[in-house]
Amino acid sequence: MIAGKMVKIRFKRYFAEQRQWIFLGKVLKFTDNWVTVEGKGIVIFKGRPNPVDVDRDRRVLLIPREHIAHIRMLPDDFDVGKINTKISKFRMYVKVEGGPDTSIGE
Repeated sequence: MIAGKMVKIRFKRYFAEQRQWIFLGKVLKFTDNWVTVEGKGIVIFKGRPNPVDVDRDRRVLLIPREHIAHIRMLPDDFDVGKINTKISKFRMYVKVEGGPDTSIGE
């Protein structure tokens, strides 16, 4: 079960112009239809000098599972309060201590 685990959730995009949205946080509840997560969101703005916008404050989201493109497990000690991003070879990443960095956009 993934309840209590740290995750990265990538939301589905339904049209090409839609901004990419990622959510990093701890799973509070996981059911057949819903995922409840506490953490921070990241929105990607291509073409801007600072293309990554990270939420300032934590929040709790109730996410329909049908809107999730994929979920990646993160180390249990991942600190949502200290999200650091980097760009490497045209790809954006969140730095993950104790594991491979996780991609957040192209």
